[in-house]
Amino acid sequence: MKDLVPVSWKSGANELRNRMMRVFDEWLPETWSGNRTESALSPAAFWQRLTGPAVDIVDRAEDILVKAELPGLDKSDFTIEVESDRLILRGEKRAETEQKEGTCLIREAHYGSFYRAVPLPATVDRDKAEATYKHGVLTVTLPKTADSKSRRVAVKVS
Repeated sequence: MKDLVPVSWKSGANELRNRMMRVFDEWLPETWSGNRTESALSPAAFWQRLTGPAVDIVDRAEDILVKAELPGLDKSDFTIEVESDRLILRGEKRAETEQKEGTCLIREAHYGSFYRAVPLPATVDRDKAEATYKHGVLTVTLPKTADSKSRRVAVKVS
């Protein structure tokens, strides 16, 4: 069946495919190349590199709870700030591995910084914010201001 496609179309499609593979290989070599290694990015890790750490936000009656996944980091590798209506997470991940096999030494280093601005659904009291970091999960509790708590209005749908 593929023999029925005109030769000019085949060469054009092959050229486009080759150009796209070169772009992917230059931009994300460890992800898209045929020689994947253990350090290759999964799709989830690829998007995390672009957008920052995965974050869950829970808007509770008295406060806002933010959980961020920061696996493999120490407390000194990231910072947390509250700016007006946003929670800012930024940091840098550094990982180095070394493996010896016979007369071969394999040394890899991975570095990358991240930045994530999380919009907050209510006004919070920055001075009373609390954060804990355990097993790669950052949990930030941001108490709401009195004005934020009273602004909630229940709307009935008929």
